[in-house]
Amino acid sequence: MRRWLRPGRAVAVSVAVAIAVLIPIAFATPAAHEIHTAGATDLHPELASSNPPLYNYPPIQPSESLDTIRCEIWTTHHRNASPCPDATALGQAYFPDLTQHPTTLYVPWTPCPTFNVEFRPQGRTVVIHCYSARPWIYSEPRAMGVVAAPLLGLLLIPTQSIPAGQVDVVEDFRTEHVLGDSSYEFQVGTATIS
Repeated sequence: MRRWLRPGRAVAVSVAVAIAVLIPIAFATPAAHEIHTAGATDLHPELASSNPPLYNYPPIQPSESLDTIRCEIWTTHHRNASPCPDATALGQAYFPDLTQHPTTLYVPWTPCPTFNVEFRPQGRTVVIHCYSARPWIYSEPRAMGVVAAPLLGLLLIPTQSIPAGQVDVVEDFRTEHVLGDSSYEFQVGTATIS
């Protein structure tokens, strides 16, 4: 009786099995889901869009003061050393639908399509997770010509579950793959929780 699995055939079968396993891993897109870190507290923020739209702003530090955020936006927009207008004028110009809340951290932010926010007590860090899912092998659509400037939004983060003191605010860009995730964190700013 002849052996059906000779050395040459064993290699061919191994290669075929490897290809059958690796192709779905390389080209399959997993389901995107919220990111939850062990020991972290899930925060439920709201996202306020600017009205009128605000484009191309440099980083602005998070603050518990809505007036401070509005003044920073005004100062950045006008690029001069003159003092900010009064709070009423600023409120009419930037985020007119918002009012100051005592237990809210305001984070000027360029929104991503899917995100969640949590507080990591061990590092006193508020993390904004921007998450997506992609296969390992993919092709980005090429944008020809003009690309739209990013809009500035305002993330309203409740601070009831964050102890008083300084916190770091970071943004985590996470891409999920069938095997393993890629993640990139960078500092958005720091703020003091009262």
